[in-house]
Amino acid sequence: MVPPFTGERLMTDRPLGSWLNLRMGRDPDMETVSAEELQNWQFELLRKTMFNAVQSCPFYRDRLAGIQIGAVHTPANLEKIPFTTAEDLRNGPESFLCVSQDEIARAVTLASSGSSGPPKRLFFTAGDLERTIEFFHYGMAPMLNKGETILAILPDSRPGGVGSIFAESNSRLGAETVLPVNPSDITTLLHLLLDSHSSCILGPAIQIHALARLMENKKIVINHVRSVLLCWDVLPKASMRTISRIFDCDIFSHWGMTETCLGGAVDCSPDSGMHLREPDFFIEIIDPVTGKQVPDGVKGEIVISTLSRRAMPLIRYRTGDVGCICDDDCSCGLPLRRLKAVEGRLDDGLTLPDGGRLTLNDLNDIILPHSDVLDFSVEYTPEKQELSIGLDLVPESRPDSAVYDSLMSYSKIKKAVQNHNLKITTRLANKDGKINSGFGKRSIIYK
Repeated sequence: MVPPFTGERLMTDRPLGSWLNLRMGRDPDMETVSAEELQNWQFELLRKTMFNAVQSCPFYRDRLAGIQIGAVHTPANLEKIPFTTAEDLRNGPESFLCVSQDEIARAVTLASSGSSGPPKRLFFTAGDLERTIEFFHYGMAPMLNKGETILAILPDSRPGGVGSIFAESNSRLGAETVLPVNPSDITTLLHLLLDSHSSCILGPAIQIHALARLMENKKIVINHVRSVLLCWDVLPKASMRTISRIFDCDIFSHWGMTETCLGGAVDCSPDSGMHLREPDFFIEIIDPVTGKQVPDGVKGEIVISTLSRRAMPLIRYRTGDVGCICDDDCSCGLPLRRLKAVEGRLDDGLTLPDGGRLTLNDLNDIILPHSDVLDFSVEYTPEKQELSIGLDLVPESRPDSAVYDSLMSYSKIKKAVQNHNLKITTRLANKDGKINSGFGKRSIIYK
């Protein structure tokens, strides 16, 4: 177990550097290793993971048959290894287990998005969860001080759940965590924020966007929020600037998913690029069509290989998330590579009647700049060629045609409406301080 970070004021102490050193068995105050030394260490861990998987895991015993594991020393060597997919996890999650059921501390079931297929099941030991707590603990250090409170819009406060894990990580900083019950009730979130006097807010980006818009609508000004950490959703830069303006605070970003045991990458400073959790994963970016690795700075599909996972290792797992590795060095000097803002998922869009592609990010760009919009939902009926937008508005707002007009002026939509009879409708969903989005990832719903 890596010892807790104990600094009183943590912004300048490079806590992620201390964490990396400790994970590598080094003194926390030493200079960190070079990027080359870090990668060599990662591949040593990866080879150990692969050897263990072949010996203990039925799935990888078959999948890695014939692979010369001892020859895997560089990213280029990885291209000889087959991918693992979400379909593999759905078809036989227990075949990935490398430990007995008695050692499983947490099992998570993820329903198939937009499909009636079997769910994914993911398993974690207590040690797997502990390493996530450590990452959260050191990753939060630039944003949270001893004695402060954070409003964390996270699900599952049960032992092993993300809310519980996150609260434990903050307690090691000497900070308190407030976990709301209903992430869709923005009015209640606002009351919790005011009552708790939280200095930091963490949660899905759309909830925090809605919280900021509701504050602005109610003309509430607070000065105790120093930082916001956005996770899960992808928002336009303009929306992030709106959040920063209304709260008058710094904005940080985090990327993670259940397959990464929740923690994956986090900013060391605002808009710096998210430092990857490299002691626990090796990340590749691939062309989603060819499967070939792409250079740093080029967008593609994120692929993960676990380096420390005991219960359920994943080797070259295709996440379906879209992002790219920063092609410059971070000003903090750490060798940990950085992930640029993740741009959603490969499958989070719809094909318009003219063959054009419309994504949730496109709709975010169109709709969220409207100051009376807290959130929105999207339904698409291909048979009727109808796109329906449900709007969650601030209380006492008067629905008008502004959002509809913005949609109709967007080039992709305008072309599909004019040439292929696409029908666009907007409707009022909520204006009582509640929104459609909960803890699940936002998506376009097919009817």
